[in-house]
Amino acid sequence: MSLQEAKQFVAQFIKGDYTPEEYAAFLRWLRGATLDELNEIADEHESKHDQWIAMAATPPTDWVNRLEQKLDGVGDGNGGLVRRFNPERWVRRKTWIAAASVIVLLSAGVYMFVREERKAPQAGAETVKVSFNTYMNPRGGDQKELILADGSKVWLNAASSLKFPSQFDGPERVVELSGEAFFEVTNNSNKPFRVKIKDAEVEVLGTHFNVMAYEDESISRTTLIEGSVRMESGAAPVVLKPGEQAEIPYPSPGVVPTIKVVSIANTSAVLAWKNGFFQFDNEDIHTVMRSIGRAYNVEAQFDSNVPATRITGVFPRQQSLATTLNFLEHLKLGIHFKNDDGKSVRVTL
Repeated sequence: MSLQEAKQFVAQFIKGDYTPEEYAAFLRWLRGATLDELNEIADEHESKHDQWIAMAATPPTDWVNRLEQKLDGVGDGNGGLVRRFNPERWVRRKTWIAAASVIVLLSAGVYMFVREERKAPQAGAETVKVSFNTYMNPRGGDQKELILADGSKVWLNAASSLKFPSQFDGPERVVELSGEAFFEVTNNSNKPFRVKIKDAEVEVLGTHFNVMAYEDESISRTTLIEGSVRMESGAAPVVLKPGEQAEIPYPSPGVVPTIKVVSIANTSAVLAWKNGFFQFDNEDIHTVMRSIGRAYNVEAQFDSNVPATRITGVFPRQQSLATTLNFLEHLKLGIHFKNDDGKSVRVTL
């Protein structure tokens, strides 16, 4: 990848218009980039400030130390560095930290950007423009935490995105979720909090709950941990109590979805992803492999003769894909897993 191609990638990254291969190529280029090249990338990123809203990313200490060494050091003849006073240090350090922040942000695999602006009416005042941001955690990403303008906290699972306004200025707080998230909503009885998902909506005032609503799943699940939530879809609404779960199937077009309430939900399994684990409770192999695929950014391919096996087990999400597949092999299910190209997992007998 050339410097010009790296600049083009920054523009694509901000728009969310890039492939995993382009992202990997960019990270490889970053590792060998020179000081001047990094500064140009930082300038390119900064020049597009009106197109994005970045996280408050602070470079780790080792990043700053390494950068300052490169700025202030000279060779000692033995491959080491000798510290020296540099009158331009602070000006240059500021630029370097900006570049480091870009690298930390991009390498994290998450990004935020302004998706749209629309006018919202205000009681007794003129309409104002409201900016909507989308925070995306891609396939293969660790769980990510963000704090909304009202202080509410949201944890996003891999392959998930949350659309939300920069400020909750209207009579209610509305966000849109695709994927899975855990919410800790700040209580405000005068301004209800709503989570829109496919074919349904969750309304709360202040509570803790988990929503799983992936597009590639046939059902969405909202699990209440604390407080109270009201679920609405095309059918009659339901109110959940702590420990209950609402299941909503994704119906065929024209079919009104119905809500099924599970009175005693396995909250440990529901929240396992947030706590750094996979936990499956008699889940079918296809559901398990979709979850693993999102966590490791791989696609599962099944041989036609693989049976509808069900899996129960708990294991860490931070371990390698090979270790996870080896764990499944040791469950003695009679099925095997092959990951030869790093992009897919073949499930065979």
